[in-house]
Amino acid sequence: MGGVVVRAGVVGDRVGIRRLLGELHGEGSAGSVSLPVVRQDARTFVAVEGDDVVGVVVGTFVDYGREPYGMVEELVVAPEWRGVGTGAALLGECRAWLAASGAEVVFVSAVDEEAAEFYVRAGFNRCVGPWLWAGSGAGRE
Repeated sequence: MGGVVVRAGVVGDRVGIRRLLGELHGEGSAGSVSLPVVRQDARTFVAVEGDDVVGVVVGTFVDYGREPYGMVEELVVAPEWRGVGTGAALLGECRAWLAASGAEVVFVSAVDEEAAEFYVRAGFNRCVGPWLWAGSGAGRE
């Protein structure tokens, strides 16, 4: 990389960050970006019956000053508690937390069509887009 050093961004990098975000999003669009200040959080919510955990959902929130978003991760309910509103209650609590945190949009990835239909019934929309993914070690030499 010819002498380039990669490091964590600091407050003194704001001017350069805004300049580059202007390249990405168009001039004037990066003015509200608060980088390098980033808000990130994750919460785990559980459904319990007595002392037994019968469902779990993990939500993550990311806000780097432009279009804060949330993700619903790892929603699973014990088989005997499916179909009675347990998953919907967990999802509702997670979405309420994400909304209170400031998420403008919430993403979820469904493992199969049955899960996708659950999310559609809960108000999620199917989408396609310029999505790409790689394993955590991809691109490292």
